[in-house]
Amino acid sequence: MTGDPPVKTRPARQPPPQIGRYSAKIFAELAGRTNYVDPALASRWAELVGPEIAALCRPGRMTGGRIGATLEVFAPSGAAASRAQFEAETMRRRLNDYLGPGRIGRITVLQRSAGDGSAGPSSPLGAALSRFRSSVSQKK
Repeated sequence: MTGDPPVKTRPARQPPPQIGRYSAKIFAELAGRTNYVDPALASRWAELVGPEIAALCRPGRMTGGRIGATLEVFAPSGAAASRAQFEAETMRRRLNDYLGPGRIGRITVLQRSAGDGSAGPSSPLGAALSRFRSSVSQKK
């Protein structure tokens, strides 16, 4: 058997392409259409605004034109929202250094839970929980 020629096999398959290559483009287009902040800005948030401010809030939607836009910033609690509002001018200056002069004219700080407010009183889940709580408290 040592004299037999080696068996020819197919060459190894190429690995699939990296999903990040395609998903980054899709998310960037989606962010642009929905006015949500650029994914690059979101990923560099801590670097741009500083770690202390980044621990307080995260970027949201950007509305307005190319100059003087309003950036919505989400904070998880009232205390964090208050502190983020206090730091809004610092954030605006630092972000304009990155995005270009005058790109952000105003920062609006909104209080949202970590789950994006999905169980708030105005949501269907929040309304259902509110009805449940009121029915339980009436039976006592």
